This record gives sequence, C-alpha cells and structure tokens, in this order.
Amino acid sequence: MHMETIYRLPFLRICLFLIAGILFGIACPDIHLPEWLPFPAVLPAIGCLFIPARLQYKLRWMFGASLLILLFTVGVIRTQETKPNLWDPKRGETPYVIGEIEGAPQKKRATYGVSLHLFGEGIPPHAKAMAYIAQDSASDALRSGDILLFPTRLTQRREEHTSYTDYLHRSGYSGSFYLPQEEWRNAGRDPRITLRKRAEDARQWAEEKFSTNGLQGEELAIACALTLGDKSHLDKELKESYAATGASHVLAVSGLHVGIIYLVIITLLNTLLRGNRFKQIRIVIALSALWFYAFIAGLSPSVVRASVMFSLVSFGDMLGRRSQTINTVLASAFIMLIYEPRYLIDVGFQLSYTAVLSILLLHEKIYKSLQFRFFLLGKAWSLTSVSIAAQLGTLPVMLYHFHRFSNCFWLSGLIVIPAATLLIYGCALLLLTSSFPFLSMKIGKLLSLLIDGMNTSIRWIEGIPFSNVENISFNEADVISLYALFASLLAVTQIRSFRRICITLTLLLTYTCYLTLTKISP
Repeated sequence: MHMETIYRLPFLRICLFLIAGILFGIACPDIHLPEWLPFPAVLPAIGCLFIPARLQYKLRWMFGASLLILLFTVGVIRTQETKPNLWDPKRGETPYVIGEIEGAPQKKRATYGVSLHLFGEGIPPHAKAMAYIAQDSASDALRSGDILLFPTRLTQRREEHTSYTDYLHRSGYSGSFYLPQEEWRNAGRDPRITLRKRAEDARQWAEEKFSTNGLQGEELAIACALTLGDKSHLDKELKESYAATGASHVLAVSGLHVGIIYLVIITLLNTLLRGNRFKQIRIVIALSALWFYAFIAGLSPSVVRASVMFSLVSFGDMLGRRSQTINTVLASAFIMLIYEPRYLIDVGFQLSYTAVLSILLLHEKIYKSLQFRFFLLGKAWSLTSVSIAAQLGTLPVMLYHFHRFSNCFWLSGLIVIPAATLLIYGCALLLLTSSFPFLSMKIGKLLSLLIDGMNTSIRWIEGIPFSNVENISFNEADVISLYALFASLLAVTQIRSFRRICITLTLLLTYTCYLTLTKISP
C-alpha cells in the first residue's frame, strides 16, 4: 500500500488534538471549561470566509488553527461531560447495596472479578465498582445480569493500592472491594430484556455448545476466550504463558479477530460474487456477518469498537476510496472518542488501533524487504512481517502497561495467527452444525487437538532461555518519545530529505540522553 502523506490524512491532526484535549481533561479534572467556549474558537474560521479571496490563502493557517483549538476544547469539555459518578461508601447513606453484574465474571486465583452497576440510597446514578467475590458454589453460578445484595460495610474495605485505585477512578469505577462467602446474596436477575442481555444469552449458548461437543478444560478456556471474549475460564498459568511469548493478544477479542473474520469473508465473497455490480451486496453480507459475530461475542466494548472500525472501512471501500483506509480507521477512532472520551485509557482500545495502524503503515514495507522463491517460506515471512509490524506499533503501549517484552514474539506469531484463524472458523462451523451431534463432535475433537497443539507450542516457546525480558521501567514520557521517534523514522523512509534526517537524529540523540540520565545513570 502506498503510504499517504500527512496532508491526505486530515483525521490524523483531528484525532491528535482531540486526544490532547481528552488527556488534559483527565489529568486536570478540577479545571472546568464553560460549554460555550468552543464557539469563540470558530470565530476566526468564520471570519476567514468574509475576507477577500486573495487574502484567504495567506491566512489559511488561521482557519486551521481555530479548528484545531476547537477540537482541543471539545475534547476537554466532552471529558468533563462524561466524567463518571463516583460513590464514596464511607458516607454510609444506605445499609445495603444492590449491584447488577455487567459482563462475564472473570475467574481469578481464589475469587471472581465482576463489574457492578450500583444502586441504593445516596448512590449516584450510573455508579460502578469492581467486586472480588470469594469462590464457592454460589459464585460459580454467577453470570452477567445477576443482581447481588450485600452490606455497605463490605464496600468500605477498599484496597490501599493507590495506583490501582487511581486507574479505577479514571476508568469510571468508584473503587474495588471484597465479598467473602455468605456475606452476599444473589437476588435474581433484572426481568427487563435488553439487546445486551440477549447477546450475553447468545454467548452463554455458544459456550454450552463448545462444552457439550468435546471442548473441556484448557481447550474450552481458549475457545471461549479466542472466539467469544470470555476469559473467565482461563487459569493464571495459561495466561502467563501467552503473555510471556507475546501472544496474549489472541486471548482478547479485538481488532485482530474481527479483522480475520472480515478479510476471510470478503475474500470468499470476492470469489463467489465477482464484478463491481455485486460490490455493495458483498459488503452488506460481510457487515452482517461481522455484527452477528459481535452479537455472539456478547457485544463487548472491544468487539463493538473493532466492528465499528471495519464497518467504516467497508463504507470507504464501497465509495471507492481504498487509498484512504488509514484515514477511515482514524475517523472511527474520532467518532468513538467523541462518544466516550475515556475509551482512550482503555488498554484494548490502545492496542487495537496501534496494531491496525502499524500493520497498514509498515506491513508492506517490511514484507517487501525480503523475497523468497519458495511458497512456504514466502507465506511464513508474510505472517512474520504482520507480527513484526503489529509488535512495533504496540511496543510502547505494551511496555507501559505490562513492563515486559517477548523476544520470541515473531515465533509465537507464526503459530498463533494461523491457529487463531482456523479456530475462529472451526468454532463457527461447530455452532452451525450443533444440530447434528455426530458432525459437531468430530469438529470439536479436531478443535481440541488444534488448541492442545497451540498450547504445547506456546509453553515450549516460553521455556526458551531469554525468551522475554521483564520489569522494564517505562512511563508516559517514554511512550511519547518512542512514538515521536517512530513517526520521524517513518517520515524519513517515505521521503528522504536532509531536514527530516536531522530531525530524526536529533530525536534519537535526545531520547538516548534521556534514557542515560533517567534509567542507566545511578
């Protein structure tokens, strides 16, 4: 793909200034901007329309600057408007709290982690909290939509980890607390039927079909995580193995999984329905399949975000603007951040967009850097180049959140990406044939063998000496510096000029000095 210049990517500048406003709003929550503030920002832009035409070109910077200032202020104000309602349980207005479980419970070592929508006297509307419920027969049966009743005094035993509490507050949660055995009660389910509850029921049905057709234990856990986004069955050891080999992204349904589904469906439809006259039909069918998969996956935020992104890419393709794929991806990010600015601090959102954008920008260049005559070597290099491109784009985010780096990510990518593709479509085939037990059981056994082979390979890679580096110190300044350096290097590879090379070398020298002073010097 020919790389677009910055001038052909208006949503790049739009997103950057919107993100700057969102970050300012999150970092400075006590600074409140009036809602009318964006209107003065557009006055210079409106004024440019009434000046003589010969002056409009000279003053074009004023039009652009006013729009960018407008985006910054909109980002700040939208962040303030969507500020979550936090509840302080120490005030104790009510002796009991009612909480509705949102999403599938996540199994921990000795507890289930659940997101609760809180209700009760003195609790602000839309207040949320994280609850960790002791494992027993009652908590094993919990699922999304269940309503819990527990004493307020339990919520006052909050964890003292300041960094975790701050992260919860930024993410919209009032805090976290522990619910011991027999200190809470399941009060049933909300009788109201919503689209999300229908989606959760569909996901539960799919998990039951997996379980009754030969998938058990780790195989069931991987199938549910990879295809449905339900990681509640995964144990800590298995998660650690995938994280240590740089393959944990396959266990979180996101842009990778949705992209696999979309690209394979489009490829099949292009083979069956050839010609431009079937173009719109192909895209409608692909989008229908995409959103059906999002429904089966429980309409989780990560799947919905990825589906919106590929839906906009499809509409761009329908309009015949394939060269603007990057701009379309950025437009989807802009729409979602306007809707909910705090998506920006969600790890899944960050990884999805950095991975997709880096693949679009870097994959073709990396792939063309080496040529192989043998077909299998060429396919292996194609998968490796995709893994390298995604890893480069997500590297700063991964280091910031997880403080570890896998030296064998390219090797695990050769295994998990083809295996994930086969598993996604194999699980879909199992669900489609679930009315024919003989056939679905055979498919389930094949999937079980495939998952077992993938897990064995991941554990073997984990055992390679020096396969990963842990405890890497990485902060916000490192993220910004590394992305600035990546952008400068990318600009140099696009157009080599003395000015760009000087800027890149300056950034590299500055970042090296920064690393020396902050991380190497005693």
